[in-house]
Amino acid sequence: MELSLRVPMRMRCCSPQTDQTCLDPRNAGRSAGAARTSACATGLLFILGVLFSHPAMAQQFEAADVRPSAAGTRESGGFLPEGRFEARATTLLKLIAYAYSLNTSQVVGGPDWLSSDRFDMEAQAASHDTSRADLRKMLQALLADRFGLVAHRDSKEMPVYLLSASKSGTELRESAGADAGACPLADGDPDLIHRACHAVSMDELSDLLPQIAHNYVDRPVLDKTGLTGRYDFQLDWMNKPDYVAVKLVGRPTISMFDALKKVGLTLEAGIEAAPVVVIDRANRTPAADANGGVDRLLPTEFEAADVRPSKDGRRGWNALPDGEVDILGYTLRDLLKAAFEFKDDRVKGGPKWLDTERFDIIAKSPAAMSPHAVAVMLRTLLMERFKLATHLEDEPRPVFALVAGKGAARLQPSDGAARSECKLTIAERGREFVCRNTTMAQLVDRLPDVAQAYFIYPFVDLTKLKGAYDFTLTWTPKGRLPRVRPSTTGAQTPAGDVTVFEAIDQQLGLKVEERKRPVPVIVIDHVEHL
Repeated sequence: MELSLRVPMRMRCCSPQTDQTCLDPRNAGRSAGAARTSACATGLLFILGVLFSHPAMAQQFEAADVRPSAAGTRESGGFLPEGRFEARATTLLKLIAYAYSLNTSQVVGGPDWLSSDRFDMEAQAASHDTSRADLRKMLQALLADRFGLVAHRDSKEMPVYLLSASKSGTELRESAGADAGACPLADGDPDLIHRACHAVSMDELSDLLPQIAHNYVDRPVLDKTGLTGRYDFQLDWMNKPDYVAVKLVGRPTISMFDALKKVGLTLEAGIEAAPVVVIDRANRTPAADANGGVDRLLPTEFEAADVRPSKDGRRGWNALPDGEVDILGYTLRDLLKAAFEFKDDRVKGGPKWLDTERFDIIAKSPAAMSPHAVAVMLRTLLMERFKLATHLEDEPRPVFALVAGKGAARLQPSDGAARSECKLTIAERGREFVCRNTTMAQLVDRLPDVAQAYFIYPFVDLTKLKGAYDFTLTWTPKGRLPRVRPSTTGAQTPAGDVTVFEAIDQQLGLKVEERKRPVPVIVIDHVEHL
C-alpha cells in the first residue's frame, strides 16, 4: 500500500481495539492503560510503511506556492519543461489526478469540495532535468504537505477502455534504443495531430492516451495487448472538434481509434477493475510555504525584450518552445488586458493612443514558460517601458447573470450520491456538459471554462436556487455559428443549432441576462509613450 500523507509526529502505540482513541489528539490520556499494554506491531508496521512509501520522503520541490484561486480565473495547468508544474483555477481532485497519473474517475471518496474549490499552484524542482515520474512523486509529496492529504491505493470496477493487439499482428517496430519512452508532437499534415512515439511500452501508451487525446479517451485505459517490449510508431488523427465537423459534411475522417487501428491496436469500451486512489482525508485550506513561496525562483522579467511601434500591420502572438515570445500589432490597452489576464476590458483611463497605436514586442524568456508566467513577465515589462502607475478599484461592468426563468426550473434534484462534477463531451450535436450533484454557483464557475467563446463577461449566479442538481446541457460551439449575432438571444441562430444561452433557457428553464455588477478594474494613473 502506498500512502500520501503527513506522518503524525506524536503517534502513540495502539492496539486494534483502541486505535481511534489513541490516535485522536482530542482523546489524549484516555485508554492509556490499554495503550501501554497493547501489542505495537500494527503501529510499527504502519510507521515503517509510511517511511518507505510516503512521497514526502522522496525528493521535494525546491519551492512551491499553493493558494485559493481568485474569482474569474480560467482553468489551465500541467507539467512544464525544466522541472516545473503549474496549475491555475484547478480543483484538488484534478491535482491528485495529475500527481498519480490517473483519470479523475479514478480518484475515489473525499469531501464534496474536492471537485469544486479551485487553487493556483506553482512548483519548481531544483534540477531542470527532473523526470516526469519524479515530478509526479514531488507533486504527491506537495499535496500531502500543503493539504494534509491522506490516501491509499485500491482498485474498483468502472467504465474503461481496453487496449488490445490485432490478431493479424501490429505495425509496431521494436525500439533499438534504450531511451525513456515518449510521444512528442511531430510535423505533418496541418489538419491532423501527429505523435511520433519512440521506445514506448503498451503500459506507457495506456497512460498517455487519456492525456494526448482526452476528447476521445475520457476514461482509464487498461493494457490487454500482451506485448512486453518497447516500440516505435506514429499516430496521426484529427482533433475531435475537427473530426465531428468534417464528418457532418460527409468528408473522410480519421479518429484516434482509426489511428490506433492503422498500427494494429484497438481501443474498445468495457467495464473492469481499474486502479484507484481512495481519499481518506484532506484539509480545505492549504498551508503556506515557510520558505517564502515559488516567487523567489520563477522569473518575473524577460531575459531580454524589445518594445517598438508596429509598422508593418502584422498582428499575432506566438510563444516558441525555446522561450522566444513574439507579440505583434497589439494596442497598449490589449497588452494590459493580456498582462493582467483579463478576458474582458477592465483597463480604465489613459490617453487616446492606448487604443489606436500598436506595438511589437520581441522577448526572450526561459524555455516553454506557461501562459500565466508569460503574463507576469509582460506585466513587469509594460510597467517599466511605459512608466505605468495604476490602482485597483471596483466599478459597475457588464456581467452575464444566471437568473430564474418565468416557469419552474427544469432541474433534477441530486440524491447526493455522485461526486459534484461536470464532464464535457464533444458529439455531433455539439458540446454536452453532463453535471451531477451540481449547484448553480458551481455551474457558473465551471461553464465558462468549456464555453469560453460565449462568455466574454464574468458569469454570476442570481437564481437564488440553493440545491444541487443533475442535468445535461447541450449547445453548438460558437465557431460553427454566424459571426454577427446578439450576445444572449437566439434570433439569428440557424435551424438545428443552439447557443449556450438558448440551451440554458430551453433545457434548464433558466435565463442568462446581461447586467451590471461591481467588478475590479485597473485604473491608469500615469503612462508615457515610448
